[in-house]
Amino acid sequence: MLIIIIKTIFQSLSYIMEISMTYSTEIDTISIQVNCSSLEEQQGISFMIARAIGEYNKVCIKDNIFTKKREILFNNNRLGIIRIGMNPILNKFTRQYDTNYYVAVSFAGLKSYIGILDNLSKGCLFATCGILNTFNIDYMFTELDVCLDISAKIDNVLAICTTKLPRTEYHQANHSFYKGETVYIEKISTDRINYNSQRAYVYNKSKKEKLLLSITRFELKLQKLFFLNNDLNFSMIINALDRYTVMYFQNINEKNMIVDRYNSYSRVSKRDIYRMGLDKYRLKPDVVKIERFINNLKSHKLY
Repeated sequence: MLIIIIKTIFQSLSYIMEISMTYSTEIDTISIQVNCSSLEEQQGISFMIARAIGEYNKVCIKDNIFTKKREILFNNNRLGIIRIGMNPILNKFTRQYDTNYYVAVSFAGLKSYIGILDNLSKGCLFATCGILNTFNIDYMFTELDVCLDISAKIDNVLAICTTKLPRTEYHQANHSFYKGETVYIEKISTDRINYNSQRAYVYNKSKKEKLLLSITRFELKLQKLFFLNNDLNFSMIINALDRYTVMYFQNINEKNMIVDRYNSYSRVSKRDIYRMGLDKYRLKPDVVKIERFINNLKSHKLY
């Protein structure tokens, strides 16, 4: 009897260890924006950011005459972009519109699993925020992608939304495959895709990056509208993540049973997650890692 109990305990521990080792929390895209009061200030800040990136990283910065953006490149791989522009902004005191000049910097692919590119992208990101922090120049975050990277095939992963946003339509669970490689959670038309504050999907990361290992990524995109309302409030990021439940299934049949049960509900709440027994499959993001990364970014100075 004792041998059976010990064997059961070891099987349970090995299952827990396997689950805990199959995924990681990553930040893949960050965009920031500096608002300027004049064209001269805009040009000066754009030049300062480009110079800091070039001095602290082995990259080149090239003007793209077609997109009117400055591309941050390494061996023809685009790590990020620097973009300048202007837009009208309402003056709360005069009740008239003023011209707002801005510099926007974006880094996508911070975690592509191509080591040299990932390190350079992060180096350029920290150089950008570092020079702004050094001179106490205010900037705002306008985009943040938080991911769960799971070392499994997409068939073994399921993501559902349990706290739905108002005025947003959602696909049924696992019913929105795009070419068998991407599952969209929100039902958003392509012409409205940038007008939502957040959206999430699951996709085959291995195929996108041509990786040898199997990685499926759940990605939550927090877009510009999210930060217009919340700035970079860490608790709001956690609340956004908590709207979704990401699960890993060793047994595909168990996943299919859960999909059928989920789709039979007209509405699923967090209470139903425990009632349906989903918590044992759930993969939880490392919120400490996210907070530490953001805090390091906001406090980093070049000198």
